[in-house]
Amino acid sequence: MKILVIGQGIGGSVLSFVLERAGADVYLAEGNLPGSASRVAAGIINPVTGKRFVKSWRFDEFYPVARRIYTEIQQTLGLQVWEPQSILRLLQTPEEQNNWSARCTQPDYESYLSEVESAGAWTTLLKKGFSYGLISNAARVRFPELMEAYHHYLLNKERLISQQIKYVDIPQWLTKFDRIVFCEGFRASENPYFPDLPWQMAKGEALLIRFHQNSANAIAQMVKKTSLIAPVGDGLFWAGGSYQWHYDDYNPSEGEKSYILQRLEEMLDAKFDIVDHVAGVRPTVKDRRPFLGESRMLSNVFIFNGLGTKGALLAPYWAEHLAANIFESQPIDPEVEVHRNR
Repeated sequence: MKILVIGQGIGGSVLSFVLERAGADVYLAEGNLPGSASRVAAGIINPVTGKRFVKSWRFDEFYPVARRIYTEIQQTLGLQVWEPQSILRLLQTPEEQNNWSARCTQPDYESYLSEVESAGAWTTLLKKGFSYGLISNAARVRFPELMEAYHHYLLNKERLISQQIKYVDIPQWLTKFDRIVFCEGFRASENPYFPDLPWQMAKGEALLIRFHQNSANAIAQMVKKTSLIAPVGDGLFWAGGSYQWHYDDYNPSEGEKSYILQRLEEMLDAKFDIVDHVAGVRPTVKDRRPFLGESRMLSNVFIFNGLGTKGALLAPYWAEHLAANIFESQPIDPEVEVHRNR
């Protein structure tokens, strides 16, 4: 089967790999358009979210698949892209501390959450007065490195189409391919083959920072309060992120920069330099579930999108799920089927 995947963000890269591994002749079209969230994402996989520290949706199912697929990708590319990293959670109020302690006693959370007495390697960089929790079975996927390496991998195999595919030309492309899968991120809101989907795109921004203290270079653990700081190599740390439901462009903004710096001020007692300020638009959905399935407008045209803020975790599992639909006619899970009732 010959398949064209359109878009080389998180979803397109992972899906292309999964489809190729399943035996398809996969070509990937990348228009290299601005605003992609994938190229500036930290690739965080966090088991728990929110003020009440609730386990992420179906995490126990998704995490083993993510670990397996990213390990296979890094073996294929000869590049480390999967980094297990625990998260030091800063707890400030009595309510936070009580909620954390309660979660730690629950059987479903005991392999993910624990209480620790010190901040470890972060101690000299953080403000005083926090209590600490530890989130285990967390990880970071090195997406910028993965996508660059995968780009060259496809280029060397002559499977990369470096152009923007126009919607009007899709019927013509279907004469060359058995299936076409759109993985175009936030631009899916303009796709005529999947109209009227309840998108709720969110622009996000982050800072890349470098601490003045040399001891920070040895840190291999993330830290989180209202913002998250993650070591990304070469002494750099990704710090963010932010959410903007209304925005005029894809560029970093001074307002969001100030917002992130305020959040960092709440956490840190250390000097740092801002090395870069990045922004991208996330393809988020109102019900926070991805979109998978075939177009009702044109047969053999599919969508794999809406991974939102948890793309690193969700992409491998749902890529295999869509592959089973394409190759074996397995039904799409109703929770993520593109034509589901909303």
